[in-house]
Order: sequence, then structure tokens, then C-alpha cells
Amino acid sequence: MKIIISGIGSAGLLTAAIMKYKMPDNDIIILDGGEGVIGVGESTVGTFINDIMIHAGVKINDFIKDVKPVAKYGIEFDFGEKKFHYTFDKTFNWKGYKDKLPIGFNFKGGNFGNSQFSKNMITKSHHDVIGRSHGVHVNNKRFISFLTKHVKELGVNIIKEDVNTIERDGQTIKSINNKYKADYYIDCTGFNAKLTRSKWIPYKSLINDRALLFMTKNEHPIKPYTLATTMNSGWLWQIDHIDSTNNGYVYSSKYITDDQAKKEIENKINKKIESRLVKFKTGRREKQWESNVISIGNSGSFIEPLESTSLNIITNTSIILTDIFNSGVNDYLINRFNSTINERLDNIADFVSLHFILNKKLNTSYWKDYNKVKIKENTLAYNIIEYYKHNDTNIVMTSNFFSELNPFGLEGWYSILRGLNA
Repeated sequence: MKIIISGIGSAGLLTAAIMKYKMPDNDIIILDGGEGVIGVGESTVGTFINDIMIHAGVKINDFIKDVKPVAKYGIEFDFGEKKFHYTFDKTFNWKGYKDKLPIGFNFKGGNFGNSQFSKNMITKSHHDVIGRSHGVHVNNKRFISFLTKHVKELGVNIIKEDVNTIERDGQTIKSINNKYKADYYIDCTGFNAKLTRSKWIPYKSLINDRALLFMTKNEHPIKPYTLATTMNSGWLWQIDHIDSTNNGYVYSSKYITDDQAKKEIENKINKKIESRLVKFKTGRREKQWESNVISIGNSGSFIEPLESTSLNIITNTSIILTDIFNSGVNDYLINRFNSTINERLDNIADFVSLHFILNKKLNTSYWKDYNKVKIKENTLAYNIIEYYKHNDTNIVMTSNFFSELNPFGLEGWYSILRGLNA
């Protein structure tokens, strides 16, 4: 089998690594069109390292040495009435604890210093405590460099050439640039989506469409968690790296201009910034796999940055796709692939939207409008909240709602619902 991957960012490299590691005898090529990468400090959830170790052959010691990640034990939300924490330290017990647990349920006292991970808190000189079940903060440039080296060692051929022409027969790609032919083509070209023709379906409950990115010096001990802070027309992230801090204001252009967003940041942190604007649209493809074209990464979906799900979506999609290739492609599996990936994406979008719908910290136009948004009936979010209104957290809730298509589990949902006083 011959597979061509278009795009050299995180999506293209992770997909190539997983496919080549699990299908070593197949010919896998990356077309590097020089699209560039967004280049933000990327963040993951707790399953990511384990996934790339098992499915992409990454050695954790090499990853730590070359990428220099910072451990991420969760997220601190300055949302709602008070700060609360969503962590990857799953000590939550649903039996009878609904009214006894503090906000940040798995912290005795509600802060990171009292977590079970506290003995491993990260400092500038100590980042080697990262294990395979930890989330991480990674510097994008170091991460891309590491992945590029890794896929080359696996035997992936990287060709520096952009997609200029595509020969098609209906939805089927016959060749790229009149010379590159393959059995399957993977679109990892980001928001440009150069290969796919599948319809884009927007997530109407996720209204942000801008991110203003800026770097700051580490003027504090490195935090082993992501910070998410409510702003007038969106939210601000803070992701600490070993040598700098990556920040971004995610907002809606309907409520604030780019210049106003920059001014709000500068007023908040009391310093001038050099910033870079990224425009995006939230949503997903109607079909992630159509004919011989598969979309992975931002070409196939984008759920706004809150909860840091992008890298995990890429790895999970690539793992499932590779398993299908290994078992034999047929129409049934293609349809199951599309329904499984899209259901998972929709569940994540529902979960993320709750952070905004339930956040009543500020009374600005943006937040007043968001607080009026009704959660769509018969979605996972709607059903969980309705159950939660009338019942305690219990085994019935766990078995009914928390399948493998719900990546956040009872712990994640309970943390957000409780933290935002749902």
C-alpha cells in the first residue's frame, strides 16, 4: 500500500509516525509544502505520551531529552465564581461524595499543592519526572523537529514539494502534481484543506474565531498545569515551557477587535506585547474519510483550544485509521470510521461549549450572549446535565454516559459541572 500525506505539521508527522510504525512494509510519503505551522505552545491530555509510545514507537527518554516538555497535571480554570481545577489525577470516587468534595475534587483543599502529584511538581531544573500517563506542555518547534527526525528514522520519505495540481475522478484523487500517485491521500494541510472536498459543518455553540498569541519570560516557578482565565470576550491561556511562557487570547471578532484584544491583554498583564494573530473556524467535516481522501488535524476538524484536545484527536484518528488499513478496507469500516470520529468530535465540542455556557463570571456582552445559549437536546452534554439534575453521581451514570467516545470521563464532566456550579 502507498500512502501520501500532505502537510508537515504535527498532524502530518504524527500520522506518518503511527502509520509507518504499525505498517512498516508500506510506502509512506510526506509532501512538505512549506505550509508552516501555527507554532503555538502545544498541550496534551494524559493519554498522549502512552499513545505515541505504543503506536508510534517513541521512546519516552528521547522525547523528554529532545522536546524538553513540562509535565501537565491538569488545568486551573479562573472561570465562574471561583477558581477550580480539572486534573488528570483520577482519585475521584463517585460513591457518596457529591456534597463533600471541594471544587477541584481530587485535591485536599482545592489546589495543586495538595494533589497526589505534588511530590513531582516541576521546576526549571527538574522536568524528568514525566511518565507515560502525564499530560505535557511542548514547545511546537522542538516537537516538530523531534517528530521529523523520528519519522525519517522509521523510513518515511519527506519530499519538499507543495500541492499545485490535483487530478480527480469525482471525489477520488488520481494524482498530485501529475506524478505522485497513491492508494490513499491524507490531508494534513491544516485550515487550507487542500485535498478534501467534504462539506464543513460549523459548531454553532463555539463562537470564537481568533487567537492572539504572545510569548512572555518565565517570571515565576514553572507551573505544571495550564491556566485558563476568563477575559471580556473570550479567555486567556498560559502554558509554561522550560524556557518561556506561551500565552493566547482566544476570542470572537463579533465582540472585540484585534486591537482591542491586544489592549485588554496589555492592561491585564501590565506590559506591552509582541503578538501574532491566528484566525480559525470551529467545526468538522461531514466525512473525515471520503473516497480515497482522509482528513486529519485542522483540515478535518477544529475544536477551540480550551481543553487541549487537538494532538489527542490526531493520534486517536491515526490509530483507528491504521487499524482499518491493517484489517482491510471496506465500505462498512469507512462508514464506522466516519461515525466514530465524528461522534467523538461532537462529544468534545459539547463538553468544551459547557465551559462558556455555564461561565457567569463576567457580565459583558459576549458572556451575556453565551449564557443565553441553550444546550441542544439529546446531545451528550444535555443528557448528562439532565441526569445530574435529578441524581447523584453513581454507577448508572458512569455506565450510561462514559464510553470510549467520551474522552473526559466522569471526572472531567463532574469537575466542570461542579466548578461552574451547574
